[in-house]
Amino acid sequence: MIDQPSLAILIDCWDAPNKTLPQNIISFLNSMDSIQTVVLASYNCRKERETSDSLWYQNYNKLFQNIRARKIDDLGSTHTEFDNRDVFPNENTEPAILNYINSNKFQIAMRWRWELDYYLELNPKIQNIYVLGMAWDMCVKVRPLGYESLREIQNINVLTNVSCVLDMQGCNPIPNNSWRHLHNSIYHYE
Repeated sequence: MIDQPSLAILIDCWDAPNKTLPQNIISFLNSMDSIQTVVLASYNCRKERETSDSLWYQNYNKLFQNIRARKIDDLGSTHTEFDNRDVFPNENTEPAILNYINSNKFQIAMRWRWELDYYLELNPKIQNIYVLGMAWDMCVKVRPLGYESLREIQNINVLTNVSCVLDMQGCNPIPNNSWRHLHNSIYHYE
């Protein structure tokens, strides 16, 4: 299963004193040839989205700003309006993650399920989605690209690497009975 074409979503890898998490994520991504796409899902980072010239946002703009499909255009407009009401817009992505570049992986920023659905339509070979990041029982679980939402996608395996996620106390979580151990630190969401 872990050798199938995969995508990884980095959820709320905000700038934090603990630099072990970004190092673990980068090492994991670099070691997994099966992960062909990496999605940066940084919520509450409005200034970053508006001003960053990082590869993540460049690729987002290339994919989503020139789409002629009415549905995609309408969803983009709706979420732009929503973003302008962002209550906590001042978070920043951890610089090691924001500046990460791996020429063997397609890197793109996304935050909404419709964006991911559209990308998966364009890339139907993807079989696995890894969720990595901060606040396991909150952000990684319930964000629009969190594991609860991803379990609704047909024919996709939702995976995680417990050395690449932290809970609210800054510890690696111990997955509950909904997660089945696969290999080393990798778990599958049942």
